[in-house]
Amino acid sequence: MNGPAHKAIGAAACVAAFAVIDKQPSQQSAAHHPILVALLGAWGGSLPDKLEPASIGPHHRKFFHSLVSLGAVGYGVYQAYKWEPQTEWEKLLRVVLIAVGLGYLSHLIADFTTPKGLPII
Repeated sequence: MNGPAHKAIGAAACVAAFAVIDKQPSQQSAAHHPILVALLGAWGGSLPDKLEPASIGPHHRKFFHSLVSLGAVGYGVYQAYKWEPQTEWEKLLRVVLIAVGLGYLSHLIADFTTPKGLPII
């Protein structure tokens, strides 16, 4: 996978996820605009390679590209999803956390499907 592919997958994953989230009346928010979540997902999809760039070598997949990170970010996204924010700023923060987290997860899942896979830690 390359950078543009990770961004595209992250954006698509977020738009799809928020389309499902928006079907729940208690979850609807103006902050769920498809362009906003797509941009956040694309940024999240590029984040692992910003933290551990491929330019450091062919074995750049370390902690931020690991199964431990996948689990930790996945848990964080789940907690953000369950959160019931009270203010508009908290609602926006929740959208940012979920979208960036989903983009990050999409990157790790895409890397997991490659022959190198992901290290445990």
